[in-house]
Amino acid sequence: MKKDKQYMNLDSLIVDMQSKDNRFGKLFKRMQIMFFVFIFIYAGLFLFNPDSEVTLNDRLAGGCYVIAFTLFTIYFRKYHKQYKFVNYADSVKTVLEGAVKRYKLFNKDYITIGIAILFINAATLLIMAPKYIEKWNMTKAVLLIELLIFGAVGIGFIIGVLWWRKASRPIWLSAKKLLKELEE
Repeated sequence: MKKDKQYMNLDSLIVDMQSKDNRFGKLFKRMQIMFFVFIFIYAGLFLFNPDSEVTLNDRLAGGCYVIAFTLFTIYFRKYHKQYKFVNYADSVKTVLEGAVKRYKLFNKDYITIGIAILFINAATLLIMAPKYIEKWNMTKAVLLIELLIFGAVGIGFIIGVLWWRKASRPIWLSAKKLLKELEE
């Protein structure tokens, strides 16, 4: 009985989807713009900066950051289009299939995010490790940096899953249920 309360009927699902699709489309657009700006900032600071104090490690780190931010920009561009340009005039089945795909927790595009995180990890190691080697040995410096990075990624992952459970899971479950009913 309790599980049925989390499902929406088609009308309320469409209204909720339109609202969230619009909000997510705007969010992904802002994120796309922000990371696009980061590409130019980091390229200017690390890659094209003629200052002799910018070391090879800094330039390699800057390259890693630029690659990571480019991957994030591509990811956010794709999802901006996916959420912003949903055609609710399509058949109910097509709209529900799209909702199931858009609102599920994990998808193959997270590989892009994982690769971007690895580039950020490499860049952070290139910049931070030399600064802490003087205090600690290389192993201790790298382990501390990795612990901080993976701790931050882990916390972000947990927050993302909790946010998905609250904001997107009800739409995903309802769309799956209605799609199953439609196919029967």
